[in-house]
Amino acid sequence: MSWFSFVQIWLAGKLHRDEYGQGTVEYVLLILGVVLFLIVAALALQDVLSGAIAKISSWIGTQNPP
Repeated sequence: MSWFSFVQIWLAGKLHRDEYGQGTVEYVLLILGVVLFLIVAALALQDVLSGAIAKISSWIGTQNPP
């Protein structure tokens, strides 16, 4: 048995492990991706959002309470 064959067999044994918890990891990565997207979108739209919030605040300030 050559050294290369030994390494291939060793790696195959290490890589063919039980996939317990794989679904959980995929869901966590998906959630992290969505959160990262929302953070980047909020930073990219920061000026638009702050302008909208300022307009809403000024509109609420002009309303009379019941």
